[in-house]
Amino acid sequence: MAGHELIERHLQTLAERLPGPVVDELADGLLASYDDQMERLGDPDAAARAALVDFGDADTVTAAFVRASPARHAAFTLLVAGPIVGLGWGATLLTANGWASAIPLASRLAFGLLLGSAVLMLVTAAREQRHYRTVRLAALGGAGTVAVLDTVMLGTVVTLAPPPSLLLLVALTGSVARIMLAVRAIPALITRS
Repeated sequence: MAGHELIERHLQTLAERLPGPVVDELADGLLASYDDQMERLGDPDAAARAALVDFGDADTVTAAFVRASPARHAAFTLLVAGPIVGLGWGATLLTANGWASAIPLASRLAFGLLLGSAVLMLVTAAREQRHYRTVRLAALGGAGTVAVLDTVMLGTVVTLAPPPSLLLLVALTGSVARIMLAVRAIPALITRS
């Protein structure tokens, strides 16, 4: 298959935004479209433009792959679970005043900063439209941070042994579920190109 400068630039733009195997498959389809247009039109420039119109611009193609990415799905899932689990822990901490105050201020601030960075990474993964790798890396960072934070919360609860309550059970269950969501997503996020 013969290529064309417009086609090559289009594929280079996609290569900057999407995983290599995806770009390879897209290249096959775009070059086949170009060859078909060459047979039909006979002019290389017109054939390249026609193939690109049929194929779609780089922003549209990239956005479609980003919307369908497992990383974006994982980010949305963790973002939805976040406030639910957070409300459970907030209610638990408010009702169990004695053990909440046993956590040093520096630890609470560090926890808050990590939580804020996890949310920022997950929001980035959920909102990014043009860079598949950014979505994947942001979701991976957010999922890993969420898993660590929930594990720390569970360890803190075990260490401080607060009085048992229904709210504590809800918070613990929420954290365990969110850890499972994050841990389940992480291998796929690591192995995807």
